[in-house]
This record gives sequence, C-alpha cells and structure tokens, in this order.
Amino acid sequence: MEKKLSANEVFELSKAFHNLSSVLGHYRYDHWEDLTPSQRSDLENKQWTLFNISSDLNAKSVLLKVKLIEQDLQTLQSATNAMQEVAQKIQDIKHGIRIATKAIAFGGAIYVGASTGNVGLIVSAASDLISEINA
Repeated sequence: MEKKLSANEVFELSKAFHNLSSVLGHYRYDHWEDLTPSQRSDLENKQWTLFNISSDLNAKSVLLKVKLIEQDLQTLQSATNAMQEVAQKIQDIKHGIRIATKAIAFGGAIYVGASTGNVGLIVSAASDLISEINA
C-alpha cells in the first residue's frame, strides 16, 4: 500500500533536522577548545545547512507528493527518531561531522526524490544516516 507523507510527518521530519542542527551547535560550543578552527567552521556550516533544510521542510515545499510504501515510511520515521536522539550518540568530532554529512545528504535526497519520484534514493539516504548515527 502506498501513502503520501502527512503534514504531521513532514513537520516531525522538519523538527528532526532542526534538532540535529541545534545538537551540532551545542556540540561546537561545548567542545570549542578541543576543536580546530576548521572543525568549528565545518560544524557551523553543516549546522546552518541542516537548519535551512528544516525550514524548507517546515514550509512543506516538496514532500507531500512523495508516495511511500509502509516499509519506506518506517525507515523515514526511524531516521526522524534517530536525529531527535542523536545528542547522546555523538562520540567525537569526526563522528559528528559524518552524521551531519549524512543528514545533509538525506535532506538533498528528499528534494531530488520528491521532484523525480525516486523514493529509493530517499530511503537509501535515510538508512545511511541511521547507520552512521548508530555507528
């Protein structure tokens, strides 16, 4: 059975991207002295990219036309949950940057998948993000 993402599911996904953005910001400030200027800059750039993805999703600009099967929807919900619980799982700066990079790729996949109908791209990126968070 196929279904479209509901407005609430898009909202929860938006909140998850916002949460990850906030977590990266807190991590950056909490570990300021331990990070190089380059690492701080990289985290800040990724933080803003994730915040912008959250804002775009909150405006419901793309997702409502994507049709998902139940298994795909469960993967997206798992990615949403993982992003909301990520604060306790970031082990070090490299792990944080890898998580942020996978989350940005996931955000990009949402836009490409929504415009092309390639749900597999979205689900694959969500799975990669979940795996990195749990690494």
